[in-house]
Amino acid sequence: MSSLSAMARRFIALALAQQGDQRQEADWRVWASGTDPDLPFHLAQVALHALAGMALRLEDRIDDETTDSALAAQMENDLGYIVDVEEVLLEYLHQPVQAHSQ
Repeated sequence: MSSLSAMARRFIALALAQQGDQRQEADWRVWASGTDPDLPFHLAQVALHALAGMALRLEDRIDDETTDSALAAQMENDLGYIVDVEEVLLEYLHQPVQAHSQ
């Protein structure tokens, strides 16, 4: 998978930072700064999990009565983008594994 935009990569990096798993965050940074455009399967899983957590936190903040309406609207836009990235990752993760030639 090489179709992640720079913005999608930034959202994933932020989600991983919020999650707090330094090893996963380091693995992501190594891939993101490397030359291989193909996202490893395990990193797609890690990214999807981190984005799901980020989405839940955003939903909680949006639902919080103390959240300013302008900020809530911005967070709803971010949430929509996160859902789009999650869908791309899910499509990638559900692709059949290609048979290796022998």
